[in-house]
Amino acid sequence: MSSFIEINHLQPESHLIEQAARVLKKGGVIGYPTETIYGIGCNAFDVKAVERIYQLKNRDRSKAMIIIAGDMVQVHELVQVIPEAAEKLIENFWPGPLTLILQASSRFEDFPFSKSRTIAVRIPDCSICLELLKETGFPIVSTSANRSNEPAATTAEEVKEAFGDQLDLIINGGATPDNLPSTLVDFTRTPARIVREGAISSLEIYTVLDFDEPHSVSNPPVKN
Repeated sequence: MSSFIEINHLQPESHLIEQAARVLKKGGVIGYPTETIYGIGCNAFDVKAVERIYQLKNRDRSKAMIIIAGDMVQVHELVQVIPEAAEKLIENFWPGPLTLILQASSRFEDFPFSKSRTIAVRIPDCSICLELLKETGFPIVSTSANRSNEPAATTAEEVKEAFGDQLDLIINGGATPDNLPSTLVDFTRTPARIVREGAISSLEIYTVLDFDEPHSVSNPPVKN
């Protein structure tokens, strides 16, 4: 049966963060809130746990999942290089609901989604996420808490409805402040392309990158 704990989303209780971190360190899969929607996650470097999430979501193994990092040190462990244009977005929108698709580092060669050779990463603006990342010391998978092609969860109760007792822990941090996922920008192609418009508008991205071509956005938006 899934453990269900309530954590203050503004001032996360340290002993509860430690409890959740222990689950992740043991290879567990948890449901948790972000500043956008609820996610399910695990240690991003745990191949078995990542494969378990693919099974839970019925997700195509060729599709990479978003990973959240606690700082730029962790980000650099995940990717090969960060282009100058991506650095501009980082300066303006991290921590926050912006996900960058970049070339994956060699650490992911043996992973279930290795064929994609890319990684989607962001630093979240969510106290629970940041405290978890700090306590565990490793980046965490942050794919939306829903099965493929179903609506994303915005409450812990919806996570429970979607996955029942298949998760090792569900963190209740209250309803998420937004029902939009993060905005997704692909920097593995030139020019960069917005592949999902979410909590950060395409206009905001255009402004920072000096885009003036609306075809830089791929429609319709997709959920992770």
